[in-house]
Amino acid sequence: MTDEHAPTATEQLSEIKSTVVDGVKTAATTIRDAIEEGRKPGNALDTLSKVVRQAPLAALVVAFLIGLASKRRW
Repeated sequence: MTDEHAPTATEQLSEIKSTVVDGVKTAATTIRDAIEEGRKPGNALDTLSKVVRQAPLAALVVAFLIGLASKRRW
């Protein structure tokens, strides 16, 4: 008979924790890369940040109206 080592609850939790941490790190890196790409000159986030800097009140009103429209639609 062989005596196989069954993982303890602590080892299982540690494995789950490291899997979750790796997933969160991967997601954060992906989001950071997407934001950096969007902030390059001429891309959507660059244009949006310029508009918001030039007319912050107008941008706020537009965001509010988009929120209202999406709330009523869904």
